[in-house]
Amino acid sequence: MTILVVDDEKIFRSIVRKYLERSGHEILEAANGLEAVNCLEKNEDIDLVLMDINMPIMDGITAIRKIREKNIPVIVVVVTSEFEEEVMEKAVEAGADDFLTKPVDYRMLATKLKMMERHIHFYRVRLRKRTQMLHEFEKLLSAAEKFEEEKNIFAEELTHVLYEVVEYRDFETYGHTIRVGWVSAKIAQELGMSEKDVATINLAAPLHDIGKIGIPDSILLKPGPLDKNEFEVMKRHTIIGYNILKDTTSYVLQKAAVISYTHHERWDGSGYPQELKEGEIPIEGAIVAVADSFDAMTSPRRYKPPIPFDDAFDEIIGLSGVFYSPEVVAVFEKLREEIYEYYMGHFKLIV
Repeated sequence: MTILVVDDEKIFRSIVRKYLERSGHEILEAANGLEAVNCLEKNEDIDLVLMDINMPIMDGITAIRKIREKNIPVIVVVVTSEFEEEVMEKAVEAGADDFLTKPVDYRMLATKLKMMERHIHFYRVRLRKRTQMLHEFEKLLSAAEKFEEEKNIFAEELTHVLYEVVEYRDFETYGHTIRVGWVSAKIAQELGMSEKDVATINLAAPLHDIGKIGIPDSILLKPGPLDKNEFEVMKRHTIIGYNILKDTTSYVLQKAAVISYTHHERWDGSGYPQELKEGEIPIEGAIVAVADSFDAMTSPRRYKPPIPFDDAFDEIIGLSGVFYSPEVVAVFEKLREEIYEYYMGHFKLIV
């Protein structure tokens, strides 16, 4: 690969350069974030950036943000001695893909490079596709602002574009968003909510995990359990999703912002990010918490096999009043047969 090493310490750059060149990589150097951005704009062959955080002229976080704003298809690995939660959160929000701590463990670096080299083509294609979809999102949003009378139509189109953004990030969750929307709408209907609110939840619920577009691949696509630090980063998807959606004027997207922020809250207060409990949890979040958990249980993931339908259903019921709203679970239980038929008709279900 062609790798850009960005660090204000010349000695560090030199040591990393010698190691990587011995491994057959082509190395470029930059002493700060501004030099890195300029280098990337001039050289389209760069595959990966090793980015320091604290640098003069332009720091690493700002540089990563610039790289993502310019849609440069490159993997960015943060290399820092400050492996703190706040730094990680800022790096993730800016668009970092992975992390390494100083002093660098070169065996770990070599392992990460092998994995990235294997998937660099997929990464580039996916980033271009995601950029294209986000560009379409921006165009539709602009049009909605200009043509107020058509904003509901545009909001629906925007919503479907965002569904694609969420699912394109991780092919294993394909269909998950739509199923969560359907189950959430059925629960809302059974609860006696208005037709407008049922339709809104059907459209908004699939966006519950949109914040995962801000989570690094090394965490989102990890083929195994997350460690403590990784889970803390993963939890940020609720806040990232909320921040993406909260300033929209669409009623659907406003509800989606609430759902993104609250679908991991738990009835007993053990959830995140706000540790809300019982009636403090918005009804939309309480509904999607059940629908999302159930679908996750019955779907295969790279880190776990699916749970049989009845076992997953019973687990949700057993956690009524602990993790989930008793009112929502009671309605969910009434819909058991209808949900079973829907799932049997939409994907291979373990019974």
